[in-house]
Amino acid sequence: MRPITMLSIPLLMLAQSPALAAPACVARSGADAVPLVELYTSEGCSSCPPADRWFSTHVGDASANWLAFHVDYWDDIGWPDRFGSPLYSQRQHDRVAAAGGSTVYTPQVMVGPQVRASWHTGIGRELRQARTRADASLVLQLQPAGTGFDVLLGATRVGSAPNGANVWLAEYSDGQETKVPRGENGGLHLHHDRVVRHLWGPWPLGPVAVSQRVTVAAPSPRWGMTAFVQDASGRVWQSLNLPATRCGG
Repeated sequence: MRPITMLSIPLLMLAQSPALAAPACVARSGADAVPLVELYTSEGCSSCPPADRWFSTHVGDASANWLAFHVDYWDDIGWPDRFGSPLYSQRQHDRVAAAGGSTVYTPQVMVGPQVRASWHTGIGRELRQARTRADASLVLQLQPAGTGFDVLLGATRVGSAPNGANVWLAEYSDGQETKVPRGENGGLHLHHDRVVRHLWGPWPLGPVAVSQRVTVAAPSPRWGMTAFVQDASGRVWQSLNLPATRCGG
């Protein structure tokens, strides 16, 4: 799914005008940064189901946004994860390297630059540290397009925020069920939420606003889009979630 740079009315202008935005499904970020919680997991990992369950109990907490990246490096031990991707495995390695580390594992929970957040004991401290004034503003818009949807994304820097951050856009599915017949989780029925199905970016965020459009087909009955701005250290300048159910999707 190739992103297309928008050449029409800038999305940010559209979203800031209630009269123009009224017919569309639009979400806008606020003045404070909403933390992004990243779970790196796999259906082939025997220690992951408890973390998946923990994660699912928290995705309804709108004080943060939540994305589950399924990695592919457990696929060769008996059960290939249908959600796994080498792109997400590479993202995990890159995030750990940016924090000065070299070891990745599953399940691994990251909140901003904190790449070893302990979900067992709670991530309250990491979430509190991540709730700062936003250095970026985001707008997401969903529009019906044939059998799918056009997703319009706008991002701008706020105030004197420096260069060096990228904009990302994730499509996710909720309520995914898998009966695993073999491998380390053989015989288990697994439940997943906020499963990243596609990830677009990075788009560098500089003095000029980022404005992008992608076309998607609904990946499941319960799905949505999450946009986020993240710098090289892993700090999230802003994140924004738009469930498709809010838009008739």
